Amino acid sequence: MAPALQRIGGFWREGRWRAGAQLAAAVALAWLVAVAMRLPESFWAVMSVLIVMRPSAGGTLGAGWERLRGTAAGALCGLAGVYLQHRGAPVLATTLATVMLLAFAGAALPGFRSAPVAALLILSAGAIPGHSALDVALLRMLQIGIGVGVALAVALVASEYRAGPRFDAGCAALLRGMAKRLATLAALGPGDAAGLPAESEAERANAAARAALARLALLAGSADLEARWWRRGAAVPAAQSCRSKARLAARIFQDATVLERMLRRMPAGGAAWQDTARAAAAALAAMADALDGQGVPDLAKLAQLARRHESPGASSALLLLAAPVCLLLEDLQRMQRCVAAAASAASAA
Repeated sequence: MAPALQRIGGFWREGRWRAGAQLAAAVALAWLVAVAMRLPESFWAVMSVLIVMRPSAGGTLGAGWERLRGTAAGALCGLAGVYLQHRGAPVLATTLATVMLLAFAGAALPGFRSAPVAALLILSAGAIPGHSALDVALLRMLQIGIGVGVALAVALVASEYRAGPRFDAGCAALLRGMAKRLATLAALGPGDAAGLPAESEAERANAAARAALARLALLAGSADLEARWWRRGAAVPAAQSCRSKARLAARIFQDATVLERMLRRMPAGGAAWQDTARAAAAALAAMADALDGQGVPDLAKLAQLARRHESPGASSALLLLAAPVCLLLEDLQRMQRCVAAAASAASAA
């Protein structure tokens, strides 16, 4: 029983119960609203909550908008199918063709995944006696709107986390991990190849970082939706968007990975190689601190090394590092401007 009790205790201590309590409250509220409006099949509002609810307001807004858009398209196609049936078209053939067409469109366009379900419900409108196909379409849209609205309201009031700060924390963690790897290389002496991490370990770390980048790309969309919501519909400038920061984080990771691989293959590079690894690690760590709101990153040391690597009198060993160091510096400077623009916009708001 001890492992089970530990998992239960961790569930409560780490606050993972909040997402469940948030979803349960939204389900109860959606059902009460549908019952108060005397809507038939009030659990359709509950189903919409279960489909679109996310721990963050931005994620809930994105999923809710996709469900509303897909349901509206499916309702219109379902009404068109009902019209064709009234004009004499075979019921089975019309229903199957409509659902198959919308299923194909839903696979090609993720925002329309709920369209075939909505069309099928309207084409089988006889499931609600006393209601026409148009009544069923309007009722479905109303119930789904109630579910999405309740889910969004609960997410805004009691969301488990804000997507923007969580995205910045994820980017900072990614950069700190890469800074730690470069700092490990900088701590090795010339010719100390035995202290290098194994190639398989580096590949596992790179795979984990790529998975983190994929999660950050999804989280960036939710963060931008949240920012647009709090700005009351105003578009987020490209220079301040989390999507822009996600792309820059991916480029910085690629630059640092190339630099790390070159340093791993030059264990006898001497002090110049160690200075390069140390400066790159410090710049990455400083940028991670800036993403966490801890001041402005100092990129002067890395810029000085980049100029030294590009100088005409540089050795062949330094010239090999010129390209990855300069690319890393340029992308870090872009990230610095992006963070500064977002911080000035937040302070102005």
